[in-house]
Amino acid sequence: MKRHRICIVGGGASGLACARVLASDDYNCEPTIFEQNPFICGQWHYDPDGISETTAVYKDLRTNLPCSVMQFSDFPFPNNEPESYISCKEVEEYLIAYAEKHQLFKYMVLNAKVDSIDETFTVTYTVRIDTKNEISKRPYQNLLKKNEYYVVYSEQFDAICVANGHYSEMYIPDDISGLHSQTFPIYHSRSYREADHYRDKCVIVVGASQSGVDICGELAPVAKQVILSMKEENQKDFEHVLNQLRQSGKQLCTDYLSTTFSIVPPIERIDKDTVYFKNQTSVKPDLIIFATGYEYRMPFLQGKLQVDQNRLLKNHYVYPLYKHLFHADFPDGTLSFLAIPYRIVPFPLAEIQSHIVARVLCGKILLPSRDDMLYQIDHSLLQHNRRYHYINMINYTENLFEMMNETIVTGANEGIGKVTARELVRKGWHVIIASRNKEKAQHAINTIRQEINMPDAPIDFIQLDLSSLTSIRKFVDDFHQRQLPLHLLINNAGIFSSEFRLSEIGEEIQFTTNHLGHFLLTNLLLDDLQASIPSHIVIVSSHSHLHVSNIEYDDQKRNQPFPTSSIGKLRAGYQCYCQSKLANVMKCTELVHRLGPESKVYCNILHPGVIKTSIWRNNKWSERLIRPFMRSIDNGAMTTLFVATHPDIEQNNIRGAYFIPSKILPPPYCRPAIAEMNPVANDRQQYQQLWELSQRLTKLNKTI
Repeated sequence: MKRHRICIVGGGASGLACARVLASDDYNCEPTIFEQNPFICGQWHYDPDGISETTAVYKDLRTNLPCSVMQFSDFPFPNNEPESYISCKEVEEYLIAYAEKHQLFKYMVLNAKVDSIDETFTVTYTVRIDTKNEISKRPYQNLLKKNEYYVVYSEQFDAICVANGHYSEMYIPDDISGLHSQTFPIYHSRSYREADHYRDKCVIVVGASQSGVDICGELAPVAKQVILSMKEENQKDFEHVLNQLRQSGKQLCTDYLSTTFSIVPPIERIDKDTVYFKNQTSVKPDLIIFATGYEYRMPFLQGKLQVDQNRLLKNHYVYPLYKHLFHADFPDGTLSFLAIPYRIVPFPLAEIQSHIVARVLCGKILLPSRDDMLYQIDHSLLQHNRRYHYINMINYTENLFEMMNETIVTGANEGIGKVTARELVRKGWHVIIASRNKEKAQHAINTIRQEINMPDAPIDFIQLDLSSLTSIRKFVDDFHQRQLPLHLLINNAGIFSSEFRLSEIGEEIQFTTNHLGHFLLTNLLLDDLQASIPSHIVIVSSHSHLHVSNIEYDDQKRNQPFPTSSIGKLRAGYQCYCQSKLANVMKCTELVHRLGPESKVYCNILHPGVIKTSIWRNNKWSERLIRPFMRSIDNGAMTTLFVATHPDIEQNNIRGAYFIPSKILPPPYCRPAIAEMNPVANDRQQYQQLWELSQRLTKLNKTI
């Protein structure tokens, strides 16, 4: 599989998240971040002089969301209470630490302004020469021009991801009569830095946005007069902003309503030194600050890459974007735009969008055709004005989650399965937990959402009892009713018991749950997996499969009750467990043979290691003996995640392999290795015989 080279325009939070996701082992892309400033973090970099065109934060700004909501899923804010609202400096430090942890600086070209990107995805960029900025030679760049001040290069990429933010091009309404005849200065909130600069001034602030209301609160204690000019229909937004500022501990402008602060309707006209409002009042201000937002601008996009300029300049939105993310003229997903919506939770959203972009580029998600995307865009109910990208965050993320790959993990309400589900959701998968206990599953879902800081994470539950053929068939029917694709099936659930018990079909419970249940489930979902290629089947077996020489095919002997002594029970229970795990391996081998070498359904098997999970709950004596040698649950899930998601599986056409944790590298750095299976798994006659036995016991009419 080709390693895609991706150009990311912008080194703010969205660009960093995109590089982090693209460079991960899940996608194995090669990102390059072009950042026009000598620093990263975009708008979160505080520039006290207001010189930078890309940063709008002011000295005493605090986030309007608690840090536990803002943070990336794998990187919590350090040393902060989860519900605390933090300063821009703390956010900047957090983003720098994030970039350092994930080694993102090696993907960055700083002081590099993107001049143009043409239809061949050739990027022309100018790098300012600075004694602090050492220009390193890049393998694919072509030198176009050089002088003592700057160097111009061109470089071709496979895809473009625009993450240049929308806090640089200031928007000031042009429908105010006399706007350019005034004798006092006019500013935009982007240039505001601290209240002391406006001490004893009469200031009009236009716009009840977050920054407008907050700036009024900062100015009211020091200015002579602060007047907030806002539309009546924005009253609800105004109250919402006040509530957010109150939670963050900021001074509220409304505390000064009887003294220095007042609210008036919109401006009707300006006549030299006087501003007239629509309520027939007027004032002679020292200045006006417009807190009226920003424009979207991507001047570097050329030719077919351009967005609709008429809608961009006149209606103030970006068209044609599918899901506010992909340019519809590029149905292969090679031109995308991060964090275009506003009133969002930016860091988590950038992560989710980046996973979707990466999956599209790697062929794991297919976008609709150009015509279909345009039809959906043109028939949406969105307002075709400045509020076009004003979205409901929950609805939008759910909409994005519908694009994600679907996976079913059995036994994911605890242990390895739960960690596997958590990490898959973190990586952008839609996960269905398949387990018996609804309460435990819901608790696992709530815990996972909390741990990864995604309250609306795409993780659901469908009840499944693998010891019941009726339950398995009902699970499959319930899944089919949802009309979802299926890209990954993880046969994870398993039990180990020293107590003899028969299932409802008269088979020993371990053999039924660990093998027969998964055999039936996999066969009933095989059409779904084949319809969603490339897809994967991952079977969690055990090293214990090496401790038996064969499957007992005689029904009576296979289901013989255990001895009554404690040692006898343990030995017989373990023998049955080992047999069920050998059956897992043999099922995988036969399934790979039946699917054929050209199939894009990849089936592999693994041993996670000896893990501290609840599988030992009925075998406390054994657990005490081997506890010192056990791995943690998180380490145990690493092998499953590797086999389920690593690009090497498809790139190297790996199928029917048995993976074990690395013995060379200690946790958590283990890269799984392929190991030898039980020799019986190579006996075609044996695993055909097991397949036929399994088909008879599960009453499966036909298989592949």
